[in-house]
Amino acid sequence: MQSKTAMKSLFRTSLIALAGLSLSACSLFGDDDEEITVAPLQPVSQQVDTRIKWERSVGDGVGEYFSRLNPTVAYGKVFAADRQGVVKAFDKETGKTLWEVELHDLIEINEGVDDGWFSGLFSSPFPARISGGLVAQYNKLFLGTENGDVVAIDTETGELAWHAEVGNEVTSDPAAGEGMVVVHTTDGKVISLSADTGEQNWVHEYQTPTLTLRGASAPSIVSGGVILGDSSGRASVLIGTNGQQAWTQAVGDPTGATELEALADIDSNPVVVGGVIYMIAYNGELAALELRSGEVRWKRDYSAYENLHINGGNIYLTDSNSHVFGLDLRGGIEQWSNNELFGRALTGPTIVNNHLALGDFEGYLHWLSPSSGEIIGRMDLGGDGIYAQPVVDGNTIYVQTRDGDLYAIEVN
Repeated sequence: MQSKTAMKSLFRTSLIALAGLSLSACSLFGDDDEEITVAPLQPVSQQVDTRIKWERSVGDGVGEYFSRLNPTVAYGKVFAADRQGVVKAFDKETGKTLWEVELHDLIEINEGVDDGWFSGLFSSPFPARISGGLVAQYNKLFLGTENGDVVAIDTETGELAWHAEVGNEVTSDPAAGEGMVVVHTTDGKVISLSADTGEQNWVHEYQTPTLTLRGASAPSIVSGGVILGDSSGRASVLIGTNGQQAWTQAVGDPTGATELEALADIDSNPVVVGGVIYMIAYNGELAALELRSGEVRWKRDYSAYENLHINGGNIYLTDSNSHVFGLDLRGGIEQWSNNELFGRALTGPTIVNNHLALGDFEGYLHWLSPSSGEIIGRMDLGGDGIYAQPVVDGNTIYVQTRDGDLYAIEVN
């Protein structure tokens, strides 16, 4: 495990690494000597009343690797995992461990895998490398791995429900709904599986650019369609029953003198509100698209790869420089911006009890006013940094750190 000091140094080495730029399943960090300017933290007047309800360890966390692995809350439980393959269920109020499994052993026991890891294309001596999820639906917990596997676990017992091989990395959340689980692999495939059995329904493929950001946008299932943002900067809706494309629309703009300048990936998850899809691309735009037709309602110039958050008629986003913005939902008009945390590898924002929360690479949880963007509080959780958008349930926020600490924080 890297020390906190080493992690800080690594985060300053490469802007490309911060963006998660990669061609393979490698570390988040690059070897470039270019310095990244990071905003020093200024004194702040604490205006947010918080209480740590409980803290638990979830294996070894995700280490120095790029990851979107996040906890999820459902059925009175909090589910969390580490990259190596430890999956745990906790009582959401007390933090009591309800069950714990090791994915390698779970598969081996249920499927008789005796040699290496899974038997598919990504069979290897490596550990589970969980990277997609966690998502709870249909009394199952769905997750994906860098080894090219999708796994469903019973949320009550921790037993294996099913396991499917999809042939390439799953680095974003599966989508679960309408009887199916849909995953987006890094090689440009969208695959629909039966939520009950894991059997494949259909596959949709698109052409991926040579150079892309690390990761992929999670699909979303809405009104019989599967919404997708792809690595070429296009938004699409696929028909849920057969995977055929209903429409496609450009959000990112893959133009530039070099492949690096032409990066236009959509890595942020789509958000649907009132029949409108909101999507943002790296080196592209924030766009509001009609769900039924893909018609553009409006576009605004922002570049991001972290997830958006929509609440109360406003859009909140963290851009690729860790500037934070609040915009009006209807027209995309900017209401405020905050650049006081630039270069701190901020997570996507989320709102809990009328406070905007974001984590950073040093393990600080920052609180901003959703109406003005003013910094109104800060918590130091350490843990080699906060890497994924915090998860909210009621007035409690759940935060997972790189070294595997899981916090339940009550916000008043």
